[in-house]
Amino acid sequence: MGVSITPATTGVRIVDGILFVLSMIVGVLGATTTFTHCRYWLQSRGNAGRFQGREPLTLPYSIPWLGGFARMIDPHGMYAYARKMSPQNRPVRLRVGPVGIYILFGDKNIKMIFRNSKRLSKDASSQMLFRNSGMEAHDMAILAHDTSGTGAVPLTDVPEEKRIWKKTHATGNAHLASGPSVNVLTNKFTECFIQELNKEPKDKTLTVPLYEFFRRVMATGSMTSVIGTEMYKLNPDFNDIYWDYDNAFLLMAIGMPKFLYWKGHSARNRMLAATKKWIKSAWKNTDKESAELDWEPHFGSRFIRQLAANLDNVGISEDGQASALLPMIWAINSNAIPCAVWIIFECIQRPGLIDRLREEVSASAITDQNGELTIDVPNLIAQSPLLTSIYLECLRVRSSNTITRMLIEDMECDGYVLKKGSHIMSPSWLPSHGPLWDVDGHPANEFWPERFIEMPKIKPSDPEEKTQFELAMKPDQFFPYGGGTMMCSGRFFAKQEIMVAAALLVLKFDIEPLNWVTLSGKQSDRPARPDENYAGAGVLPPDRDLMVNLRRRK
Repeated sequence: MGVSITPATTGVRIVDGILFVLSMIVGVLGATTTFTHCRYWLQSRGNAGRFQGREPLTLPYSIPWLGGFARMIDPHGMYAYARKMSPQNRPVRLRVGPVGIYILFGDKNIKMIFRNSKRLSKDASSQMLFRNSGMEAHDMAILAHDTSGTGAVPLTDVPEEKRIWKKTHATGNAHLASGPSVNVLTNKFTECFIQELNKEPKDKTLTVPLYEFFRRVMATGSMTSVIGTEMYKLNPDFNDIYWDYDNAFLLMAIGMPKFLYWKGHSARNRMLAATKKWIKSAWKNTDKESAELDWEPHFGSRFIRQLAANLDNVGISEDGQASALLPMIWAINSNAIPCAVWIIFECIQRPGLIDRLREEVSASAITDQNGELTIDVPNLIAQSPLLTSIYLECLRVRSSNTITRMLIEDMECDGYVLKKGSHIMSPSWLPSHGPLWDVDGHPANEFWPERFIEMPKIKPSDPEEKTQFELAMKPDQFFPYGGGTMMCSGRFFAKQEIMVAAALLVLKFDIEPLNWVTLSGKQSDRPARPDENYAGAGVLPPDRDLMVNLRRRK
């Protein structure tokens, strides 16, 4: 007599199967956690393996093979955990799949990163960005072939005309770190930003969420000055496309798979499609005569034209050029706009501060030949101590960068051996919130607008010693733009752009704060905080917006 199979029996078997699978998963995770913690504890005893030719200790993890991948989703939590586990702030190792990542703390180890540019490469990080920006394999192969580095003397035997990393690095320095070239970009941005501000009627009160308003007018002004007007003609909704991509950038940059993050891949693909359309149109409509101009509507700035030409000259396709330029276009606004709006937010929250700021920047206000209010940029940069202090304090308290490099060869660090092919990460967030920034009444984790004015006045008890401010400002303690030979070449333009935007807004508008809202527009019972979901990518944007009344000043 056969056994009848009823629906109830089938259901029980399915539940039993699910429970068995779950128990196996829990068992594997538990065993991995126990094993890696015990291994870490045993290896950390005594001298923790220093000066024995060993790698730094590997942090415990729960998921086999993936290792610490889940921790990378929360960079600040990862850094706090790594420092807690690290014996005396020494390097530790994070395993992420087949990749080994060394997390470094302390001024001595950070200084080591900045001083060893010949043994550490940023090219691998760039290639990862390009690959995760949609670059195809044939273009990636061209970039991977150049292992010569960025220096004048090649690290490997690569023909000079194929040294794409050297060329792009030199282009950045020539157009973003040179005074005259930076001034060209800043002047164009100022012109474009004023045009956007002037679109608001003079005799009408505008009630808007301030961050959203800033994201629109400053993004348009900044993008236009760098990549031209054609991007907007070809993609009228480009600002919306850009900000959707901005929301997805960090997880896309580290290679989050599509099945886990389809929304991010969709945002990246829309941004890539817009950029491909623009780059193809720019090449089609640019002739030799326009290529000699500082700015023209198709490529925009000479900087962008030269970057595209560098890529084109080594054989990168137009689609590949779009993928390579995608992270750079993202970087135009990703730090500058949040920093500028933080300046305004911080001023609004402190009674009288915005009036003091307006009074200071008024000394740099001028009228152009058309009777339009504009800014004397050199005077603003040189003669605005309060604005400069607020700008630097925003970088200190609101910025979270991660220094990343790949080891070209084995290297000793704090008694350990860092292995060739592995990666190094070091966060700016920890030292910029460290005890060197503590001042009586103004702890390091709090925003103090006058910190960069008042701290230099504090003298040490011993005149022969460096001041607290000098120690805090060392390049291995305060590095919002990175450090060493790979320091961000766009830092000069970014500073001018941020200070000009903040100055023009307070000069052209009276700002009446109303109430805080969430980014979706709902009422909020608290002011903005830095959104730590963006940790490691630069200036952290606010997680709240501020409803304000804006009225054009006469």
